[in-house]
Amino acid sequence: MKTDFFVAIAHSIELDSFLAVTELIEDCELQLDKHHPTAGILYASIDVDHQLVLDKIYEKWPELQLIGCTTDGEFSSECEYVEDSLVLTLFISEEIKIVSGFINNTAIDMRKECSQVLSESIIRLGQNPNLCILFSDVIKTSGETVMEQLTTVTDGKLPIVGGISADSWRFTDSKQFYNKVSSQSISPFLLLAGSFDFSFGMDSGWNPLGDMGTITKSQGNVIYEIDHKPALEFYSNILGENVKATLELPIAVYDDNGDFCFMRTSFENYDNNIGSMTYLGNVPVGYKVRITMVNRESILEGAKSSINHAIRTFPSNKLPVIALCFSCSARRVLLGTRTKEEGQSLQEKIGESVKFVGFYSYGEFCPNLNELTNKFYNETFVTVLLG
Repeated sequence: MKTDFFVAIAHSIELDSFLAVTELIEDCELQLDKHHPTAGILYASIDVDHQLVLDKIYEKWPELQLIGCTTDGEFSSECEYVEDSLVLTLFISEEIKIVSGFINNTAIDMRKECSQVLSESIIRLGQNPNLCILFSDVIKTSGETVMEQLTTVTDGKLPIVGGISADSWRFTDSKQFYNKVSSQSISPFLLLAGSFDFSFGMDSGWNPLGDMGTITKSQGNVIYEIDHKPALEFYSNILGENVKATLELPIAVYDDNGDFCFMRTSFENYDNNIGSMTYLGNVPVGYKVRITMVNRESILEGAKSSINHAIRTFPSNKLPVIALCFSCSARRVLLGTRTKEEGQSLQEKIGESVKFVGFYSYGEFCPNLNELTNKFYNETFVTVLLG
C-alpha cells in the first residue's frame, strides 16, 4: 500500500447503528493494514444513532480529524447508491496535512467568526491550505452565507467544495458532524495542505428555454420582480398561466456577461398576492435568469459533463486516488430508479482503481468553472478529484 496518499472507504447498509459502525471499523481496519488515519468524512442517514456511531469511531481512532453530515442518500465505490446507510472515508498521507474545524452557525458576526476559526485552523495546519471541504445547513441557517464569508476572509484564494446536510426531505433536523459532536448549529470543514493534486467539475443537465430576464427586485432568496414585473409573471409569460417554479423548472442564473453562475430551485414556495418566488439560495438584483427544463437523460448527461471536466483538468499524469461527489437531492428524486446511474457513470469514467464517495444534499459548494470563485448551487452534480 502506498502511504503518500491512501484512502479507505467502508459502506454499511446494516439498519442497527451498532452493527453498522462495527462493520465500518472492521472494513476500514482491513484496508488500513495497521496504518493510522489522519482525517475522515462520515455520511449517515438521518435515522442513524449518530452519537453512538461517532463515539465508536473515536474509541478506535481518538486522534481522528473527522467531519461529516446526514444525507438524502449515499453512494460509493463500495456499495453504489443506497439510502439509510453509513459511509466512512479515511485518509492516510505523509504528503498531505489535514486539520478539521467548525464554524458556529449562530455567531452574530459571521465574518469575524470565520476569520477567527480559519486563522486558528491554519496555525494548527502550519501552512496555507490548498483546499477546503465544507458541510453546512440550510434549515436553521444559511450555509451559503458561511461559504461566502469563508471566501471573503481568504480573499477568494481558497477553493471550497462540499455540500449541505439533508434529512430525507423532512426539512426539520439535519445534522453536521465534527469529531464527536453531532449538531445542526455548526459548519464543519477540513483544510488540506501540502503536495497533492485536485480538480473539480460541476454541471446540472438542465436546459434553458424562453427569453432571459433580469432580476430587478429581490431580497436574500426571494425574487419579487423580474424585468420590473412580478416574478410569477415571468413563468406564466413563457409557460402559461398557473405554471410556477418546481423541481423540474428551476432557474439558471447568469452574470452581466451572460456567463452561467448557478442554478436556483424553488419547492413551489410563492406568494400569489405579490407575485414573488422563494428559492433555496440567494438571488441578487441585476443577475439575469432563464427558466430551465430537464428529463432523466439530461440529468445523467449533466453528471457525465461534471465528471469529464474534473478528469480533463486534473493536473497530473497519474490517476487520482479518490473522487468526492456532491449531488443535489432533487436530482435523486427526479432520477428515481435511475439514481444509481450517476455513480455508475463516475466509476466507468474514472476507472475501477479509483475509489469514490458521495451523498445527496440540499445544496452544493464548488468554484464556478468560469471565474473560479466559490459558489453555492442547487440541482447540481459536483465532482472533486484528489490525488
